[in-house]
Amino acid sequence: MKKQLLTSSLFRLIEKIIVIVTSLMLTPYLINVLGDKDYGLWILILSVLGWFNVIDLGFPTAVQRQITIALEGGDNKRVNIVFSTSIVLFGGLGVLSAIGMLALAAFPSLFGVNTEAESIFSVALLVFAIKVLWDFLMNAFHGFFAGLLRFDIDANISSLNAILKALLVFILIPELHIWGAIIATLAADVVSNILKVMYTKKLYKPLKFSFSYVSVKEIKSLFSFSKHVVASGIAQTLNSKVDPILVSRLFDLQSVAFYSVASRLSAHVQSLASSVTGIFGPVYTKMVARGEDLGVMFTKTTSINLFVASSLFLPLYVLGELFIRLWVGEKFTAAIYITYFFILVALCRTFSSSVVSILFAQANHKLVSVVNLIGALANIGLSIILGLNFGLVGVAAGTALGFLLSDVFLKLLILNRYNDYKILSAFWLFAKSVCLVFLGGALGSYLISFIEMSTWGDLLIMSAIIFPISLILSWLFLLDKELKKTTFELVYSKFKS
Repeated sequence: MKKQLLTSSLFRLIEKIIVIVTSLMLTPYLINVLGDKDYGLWILILSVLGWFNVIDLGFPTAVQRQITIALEGGDNKRVNIVFSTSIVLFGGLGVLSAIGMLALAAFPSLFGVNTEAESIFSVALLVFAIKVLWDFLMNAFHGFFAGLLRFDIDANISSLNAILKALLVFILIPELHIWGAIIATLAADVVSNILKVMYTKKLYKPLKFSFSYVSVKEIKSLFSFSKHVVASGIAQTLNSKVDPILVSRLFDLQSVAFYSVASRLSAHVQSLASSVTGIFGPVYTKMVARGEDLGVMFTKTTSINLFVASSLFLPLYVLGELFIRLWVGEKFTAAIYITYFFILVALCRTFSSSVVSILFAQANHKLVSVVNLIGALANIGLSIILGLNFGLVGVAAGTALGFLLSDVFLKLLILNRYNDYKILSAFWLFAKSVCLVFLGGALGSYLISFIEMSTWGDLLIMSAIIFPISLILSWLFLLDKELKKTTFELVYSKFKS
């Protein structure tokens, strides 16, 4: 399993690098071709699109868990019952979501869209109703890649999606403007989703859809697990998608573009980290199915997750300002102050990933939704209050404080309610990670301020110096002796083979 997880991590890392590189190339291109205002409109459209993940009612998590357990037990009929039931279930939810998308298209003013951009916004939502329906149906297939620990295949398909989308955007945007981005997104998704269906069938040959397998009892079983995920999903959507809407309401579309530079940059780095931090969920579920204790695994995975995140975010702290200047231009340089808050958000989310995965694997997730809602409400309230007083930096600060409350303090309390784990040790790991990134980042920023850097070559050279230092410091401070030895042996054996 260790080798399989390492292989999956490497392919996921490659996927994230491809996605990040294509996105980084596209962002300044989109800003230059579309302009700040229309680029902000595009970000707002994508944000609204993400809101419809709420309507999945938490069923994707439940389906993935049930498929993983059925696969672990070798029960082919059970797998097909879950699969067939989920196809019908997600089809119905997808139709409801598409209808909701069509309804919102009639009220662009709710999102702070001015008269000039109303028609583009409305028609874009109408077209993306197709994508919403298609994405819902795909939830029935995603559980197989996780349950079989074949993240590598899923990563390769996602890489193809990113490359194809980028190529189509470069070809279509100059002539079709924002419609080029819409067509590119839909076309790339159609290709990648067809491949996912084909590979799912290839991975699991007994897979079969039949209406005779559709079970009301199975829907009730899925809902029994997922009903506590619904509020959590709403909260996660609020946390991840509400900021562009708040910014457009409090300020304007140009501010959305400025704010998104910081949020997307941090999100790109976090997606790199998730190539490792996102693979442990199915492992926890398999361990629960075998009746194994998760205490030691929790401490180890938390250490690994924070090690990976700290190694990546410390260089971002140090070199972020230079990168933003070279990436999108001098006028966006001040976005680095927003980025600092998103770095804290990313560390909070990284820390909580192990906590949440364990609680879901154990079906002890009832209070997670409550905590996520508390964090989301705190995020919105603080972002509005601080945003009105301190501008975009205040919105980012409110977001960071909301995540610190929910993803660190409250989720640790929930974990302690159901398990006798060493939560103080886990919190100490988080505290060390934050101190390492922010104190080390501040020191590094101060030191490089004496060095004149103005080109991509300068950035690459400095990155080649800072990243190994960050990696070594994170390895020394965040991993115990056993993990240091294990990670070294795994990496060595992989490169040797």
